Amino acid sequence: MNLNVSWIRSRNALSLLRERLTPKLVEHKQKLSRSSSAVFVPFCHREDQLNLLFTKRTETLNSHSGQISFPGGRCEEGETARETSIREMEEEIGVSPSQVWGNLSRPVVSLKLQNVYACVGYIGHFEDLKMKLSPNEVSHVFTVPVEDLVHSRFEKTYQNQRSRRQWEMLADRVDSEFDDQQDRAENIRRISQITEYTMPVFPSPIDTDPDIWGMTAVMTDRFLGCCTLRLG
Repeated sequence: MNLNVSWIRSRNALSLLRERLTPKLVEHKQKLSRSSSAVFVPFCHREDQLNLLFTKRTETLNSHSGQISFPGGRCEEGETARETSIREMEEEIGVSPSQVWGNLSRPVVSLKLQNVYACVGYIGHFEDLKMKLSPNEVSHVFTVPVEDLVHSRFEKTYQNQRSRRQWEMLADRVDSEFDDQQDRAENIRRISQITEYTMPVFPSPIDTDPDIWGMTAVMTDRFLGCCTLRLG
C-alpha cells in the first residue's frame, strides 16, 4: 500500500488526523437492536507517536476467543452505535474517550450476519491511561503506531467455500453505488462466483499473538485509507 503518512510525524498530527477523518465519518443516530454490535477504534499517543490500541480477547470467551479486536460488543436495545461502543470500551478496559469523531458510513457484516458499527475517537496518552481490564474478556492490550500499520499491511488469500456467511462479508467489501437490499443481494450473488479472495492483514507486534485479521483488519484498513494519501 503506497501511502503518504509523513504528516503523522508532525507536532499537530492529532489535529491533522481528525481533519482528514471527520469529513468521511457519519453519526449513526438510529437506535439499534441487540442483533447489531459496535466497536470503538481508539487512537492514542504513545511515546509521542499516534497509535491505534487493540485488545486480545481471552481464550475462555465463547466467540472469537484469543483473537485481536477493538473494544466493543453487542448493542443493548435502543442504544446508538456510539453509546454501545463507549459503554463496551469502559466495561472492557476501563477507559472513556476524550474525543469521539464519528462512525464509518457503513457497518461491516460479520460472519454471523450481524452489522458491526465502528466508532472512532481519541483516548489520550497511553502512559496516562488508568486502564482496568475485564479479566473475563480481555487478556491484554497493545498499541501499534499508525505509520507502522500502513507499512506492515499485507494481504492474505482465502478460498471461497461458497458459504453465504462469507458472501455477506465479501459483499460489504465491494464498492457499490447502490445501498438497497436488492442491489446488495446482487453483489452477494456475483461474489458467490468467486473461488478465492484477499483480505488485509496486519502483523501483531507481540510474537505470541495472532495477526490482526478479519473484521478488525477490515476496519483498520478503512480508517487508514481515510486518513492517508495514496501516492501515484
